[in-house]
Amino acid sequence: MKTQKTATINRRHFLSGLMLLPLLSLIACTDAQAVKIIEVDDLSQLAAEAKARNIPILLFVSAPYCGYCHILERDVIVPMLKNQRYAPLVLVRRFDLSQTKIIDFDGNPQDAMRIATRYKTQLTPTLLFLSPDGQKITESILGTAADLDLYGGMIDMRINQALEKLGNAGRISHN
Repeated sequence: MKTQKTATINRRHFLSGLMLLPLLSLIACTDAQAVKIIEVDDLSQLAAEAKARNIPILLFVSAPYCGYCHILERDVIVPMLKNQRYAPLVLVRRFDLSQTKIIDFDGNPQDAMRIATRYKTQLTPTLLFLSPDGQKITESILGTAADLDLYGGMIDMRINQALEKLGNAGRISHN
């Protein structure tokens, strides 16, 4: 009698757990969609924030029609933004080449393609690593790597180089 009662209780727990799976999946999907890359429309405001915190700017240069940009965003940039280690060390923003006008580092409106030309980033995806005053501080990353796991390491290396050049002691580490 006791084993039948135990089996009934175990079956109830199992069935209750199964009923919760769709809810947990929904929560996980909602969480996955919650993180979005902020699109920059005012580089002067971004520069002021970076300067106040003495951290570099990572501009993810993309375009809506760029399939590789979507892959890079989904598989590398969004997971990076979810990782709390990055928030105090780098400002990550999307620079959409399809924008017409954007406020430049000097506070004046500028054609987005002129800004892209200044940084030699007419091809997408490109990752720019900039100082708070808008100067390239490390080498850009153009395109995507065949192995996206390596891409994350390249980003971390450049963020650390940028932090060092700014005299910021912070570093990205994966202990």
